[in-house]
Order: sequence, then C-alpha cells, then structure tokens
Amino acid sequence: MENKIYDLTLNFWNSAVIRAGVKLNLFNLLEKKALSSVEVSHHIKASNPRFIQAFLDACAILGLLEKEEDKFTNSAISNEFLVPHQPKYLGDYVCHITNYWHTWGKLDTLLLEGRTELPFENGFIDTSTYWADYMKAQHNRAMMGQGAKLVENVNLNGKQKLLDLGGGTGSYSVALCAANPQLKSIIVDQKEPLELARKIVDENNLANQITLVEDDFNTIELDNDYDAVLISGVIVIQSEKENRHVLHRAYNALSSGGLIIVQDFMRIDNNPSRQFLDTMMDLYLLLGFSPNAGNRSGNKVASWLKDTGFINIKQIPLPTQLALILAEKPAKIEQIC
Repeated sequence: MENKIYDLTLNFWNSAVIRAGVKLNLFNLLEKKALSSVEVSHHIKASNPRFIQAFLDACAILGLLEKEEDKFTNSAISNEFLVPHQPKYLGDYVCHITNYWHTWGKLDTLLLEGRTELPFENGFIDTSTYWADYMKAQHNRAMMGQGAKLVENVNLNGKQKLLDLGGGTGSYSVALCAANPQLKSIIVDQKEPLELARKIVDENNLANQITLVEDDFNTIELDNDYDAVLISGVIVIQSEKENRHVLHRAYNALSSGGLIIVQDFMRIDNNPSRQFLDTMMDLYLLLGFSPNAGNRSGNKVASWLKDTGFINIKQIPLPTQLALILAEKPAKIEQIC
C-alpha cells in the first residue's frame, strides 16, 4: 500500500526529467546518434558532466533513452513523440503542462483562496513563452489524432462555409478543409494564435480555403449564412453565461439546417481512464485558467444547446482527449433575438 503513496509523491520527478529533456533539445540531439554524457555535456554546454550523467541515467530508467555501455540514444517512444520534426511530436504539450509547475506547487494555498494562478503570474515563465507553448500544445493534440477523429465523426459533405470561433492555431479547420476540398473556413481569434495559424495553413497549402480574421469572437459582427460552426477548446474556459452567449451567436450565424460542432473536454464517457482524466482536468482548469472554468458534463452542454434552439443533439465520446457534441439549427426558422 505504501508504494502507492511513494509513487504519487515522486511522480513530479518524472515530469521534471521529461521537461528538461525537451527544453534542452536532448531528444533531437540523440535521435540518430549515440553519445556519452561528456559528449552530451559538450553539445548542450553544460558545466558539469556528472550532473548530465545522472540526468541521462534518469532518462534511461524512465524509458526515454536507451543506454549501451557509456553511450545514450533515444528510445523508440522518444523518437516518435519527442523529436520536434516528427508528426506525432508532443514536446510543446509537455512544456505547456509543466509550465504550471509553481501553480501546482501552491495547490494548498490556491484551494484555500479559491484562486487561479497562471505561470506568468508567479514568475515561472514569461507571458509570451506561456502563450506560445499553450498554442503549440493544442496543435500537438490535434496532430496526435484529435484532428483525425474530428474528421471521422463530422460529416461535412455538401457544406461550403465553416465558421471556426476561437480557432486558435487553425489545426481543426486545417483537418476539416483537407478532408473536404469544397469547404471554406473563416477562423476568428486574436493576433498571437493566428500568427501560428498562418504558418500551419501555409504548410498544408490551404490558404485558398482558410481565411484568418483577427478579432474577438465574442463581439465580432458575423454573417448568417454559415453551413457549420466549430467551437473547440472554448467551453471549458468560459462561464456558463459566456458559453450560452457564444452558442447563441453560433445559432444566429448558421443557415437553417446548419451544424454546430462543439469539441472540448466534456464528461461523456464514464470509463475509468476517462474519469481520471476528466477529474484531474477539472482541477487543472480551475487552477490554471479561470475560477469559472471547468470540465463540463456533456448533458450540461447539451442542455445549453437545447435552450438555444438546437435540435438533434448528439454526444460523441472519443478515444482521444476531447469529446464532441453535434447539433443542428432547425430548418426554416427565424433568427432568435
């Protein structure tokens, strides 16, 4: 029984090791060539090879590296997920989650005060680094299968015009437009995520299908002829009042019979592994985003959609981190006020 307590207590050591490996670009260095601790020290300009030896041994015992005699190289899992140019790269996600190091370290204080604290508010990292890591982490998630599952579960055949509210890096518009050549997407978000979005759109040769609009998706004036509206990663970080407002705006932006796609952390699937993720995510969102944030139940989000006027509401659990809810605007109905 005590081993469970030991494991829970020591887990932060493991996350510190993987964070350091990513931040030091270790896995890129050891992708194809085995190096000794002295050689690694030279490459990363470390002053004491003894520290690097202990660190590399820790990486090896965690399965991140393989060791043969005095040489280290990446394990298969590191080559697949921790080398920056690989399609399944998760290093930005690692950095984003572990950027909350000091926030989680103050958990007892934040619980008593009922307060959120972002990493740049406690000085662990600067503001620009935080937001860059956050946005790139969302793209990591999309590339790791979330984008493919979105395409698999959303039928946009015949749909011509998509509105992506708070679309961030544009990863999901890219996935949907790549799978639906007839589709045009308009992504609305702030300047910083759209800078990364432009790069991703261009890399995927989709500039002719995707338009980036810099504005506040809560206040921008919207057309009312969209075939579909995507709201991804928004519901969990806003209050109920704010969420009802954005769903109302989506409803009025849709043509009759149009489709709304809500993608987010939502409590839909009750299997044990999903319960663990949802429970811990709920706490993380409160600590690191807003006192109004939270991992909503699928039924709660569905009730907001129903109250707004949407019909044919369908909750879809996915094997990935985010779940889906789809609904339709009734055909031939007047805009709501």
